[in-house]
Amino acid sequence: MIPEPTLGSASGWDQAVYRCGRCGAEYTVPTEEAYLEAVGVHSDAHAVWDRLNLIERDGFVSILRTILSAPELGFEFLALADRQQHTGGDTQSPPAVLGKNTQQSDSSPSNATARATE
Repeated sequence: MIPEPTLGSASGWDQAVYRCGRCGAEYTVPTEEAYLEAVGVHSDAHAVWDRLNLIERDGFVSILRTILSAPELGFEFLALADRQQHTGGDTQSPPAVLGKNTQQSDSSPSNATARATE
């Protein structure tokens, strides 16, 4: 019988620290797989950031803060986008006003400012 490979310090991997030379981000990860994922995702984030101008960055960050504060909103928005692509049109429902007829659980300063200007 061949023994299964073990994880953690028994396999020679205890933990690793990834430090980004561009922005100073630092992540401590427990496995080699997690290290490779952290490096890949962080590098991809830099690639997206580099492609956007200042206005696009601000808009994208605002959208991500809203979507990530309510994951169910993100899933529903993607489902709506898929339905719209299949029907080739837009719905005739009344426009949603964020915070008025939609749930909004994030009370971060960026969202508070957006609501104050409505």
